[in-house]
Formats: sequence, structure tokens, C-alpha cells
Amino acid sequence: MKFCFAILFFVLSITAVKAADFEFIATVNGVAITKGLFDLNLQTAIAQGQKDSPQLREAIKNELINRQLIVQEVAKQGIDKELDLQDQITQLRQNIYVQAFVEEYLKKNPITNEKLREEYEKQKLQLGGGGDSTTQYKLSQIVLKSESEAIAVIGRLQAGDAFAKVAKEVSLDSASKAQGGLLGWVTPQQLAPPIADVVGTLSKGGFSKLPIKLGDAWVVVRIDDTRSAKIPSFDAAKNQLRQAIIQQYLMETIKRLRENARVIQ
Repeated sequence: MKFCFAILFFVLSITAVKAADFEFIATVNGVAITKGLFDLNLQTAIAQGQKDSPQLREAIKNELINRQLIVQEVAKQGIDKELDLQDQITQLRQNIYVQAFVEEYLKKNPITNEKLREEYEKQKLQLGGGGDSTTQYKLSQIVLKSESEAIAVIGRLQAGDAFAKVAKEVSLDSASKAQGGLLGWVTPQQLAPPIADVVGTLSKGGFSKLPIKLGDAWVVVRIDDTRSAKIPSFDAAKNQLRQAIIQQYLMETIKRLRENARVIQ
């Protein structure tokens, strides 16, 4: 089971235990490092691709000893009193529960090679019509709060103002604004439908001549460049395909649970 190693170790280590109460691999100033904690970290390392070996086991044991020393030093200096661990513990518990939920589902519904292949072909169709490559666009955007502002921006661009200059001056999207509106390389499938529809009509260097409504905002986009990108092979994409199938299951489950839940915000 994958989880945040550092936080979990801290949570499990803040309370001293009697060495006689558990099977342990070492003690640090009288505090036991349990075999269960060691095995958990060993299983995680193996799941991440490391080979079980005496060297790996020794490295894990020493890492746990080192971390216990830090935990004790944190308590000695009183740093632990400045920490609010409750939210972190809650989040850690939720992460572990979600992972356990997924693992239970996979026991009953294993992801077969056939399912992976089906997902692969579906994604290939979405990306490039079933071929081995797809078109990517280097895209820039300017996000405005009103249609009239977007029309004014388009007027400035048509008059010759540089797209990057205008984006830095007026765009509401702080993430891309500093880069002159640059979003980077994307495929149409990664874009919201209203933007994807317009991008498909533009050529390199072109920008949208009409404002694009996106939620509560209005967007002007420009295609800085285009390129053909090779779609990864089935074998290379297996891990991503597996995660995509898991995410689809989680999204469907959450949708069903929310429909039957009483959520107050």
C-alpha cells in the first residue's frame, strides 16, 4: 500500500512502546521499532520496484533508526508542541482508506490485459483518431471577466499589439499571465470543449476573433505552434492505463455516493 512514508512514520513513532510488547528489529533509547513497521516499509520498497535483499533490509532498518532519532530530538526540543497533527493524521487515514477501498475493488475486479487494451484503444481514438500520432498545440490564452473586455483585447491584437504583452497586462489567469499567457503544449482533448472547438479552426500564429465563454470568464486563445507527437505504445502506457481505469472507477463511485449523500457547504 502506497502512502506518505515520512508522515506515517512520524505518526506511528510519537508514542513510546515497551519493547517486550511487540516483535521488534531494534530499539532506540528504549523505544522499539516494530517488525510490523519494518515489513510495511519493505513491502512498499518492493512494490516500487526494488529487489528484496539483505542490503535493502539493512538500509530500511537504518532509515527507521535514523528517523526515530529525529522523532526523539523533535520531542526533546519541544518542536512537537508547535505542531497540529490532527489534520495531517485525518488526511493520512483518508489516503489509507481510499487505497484500501481501491485494493478491495481490484481483488474482486482485476484489471486484465484485455481491459488495459480496451482503454488503450479508447484513448488512442480520443487523441488522434486511432493512429500512432496526434497533433499538439502550443497554446497561449488571455482570460477576461467580461465579453466586452475580451472584445477590446481582440481589437488590440488586430491592431498589432503583441499577444504576450496584452496577456501580461490584463489576463486574470495568474499562472499563465507571467508567461505572456503561455499554457504550453496540449492536445485538443485536454482542453475544455468551447476552446477545443476554436483551436481546431486556427492555424499557427492565429488567435480567436470572437470571445470564448468559459464558465464565468471569457477567453482569447492563440496558437503559437503545432507539432505531431507519437502516441506511446501499449506496453509503455500500461501503468498510466491502469491508473486511468482506477480513476474512472473512483469518479463513478464518488458520483454515486454524492447523489445519495446529504452534503452541506
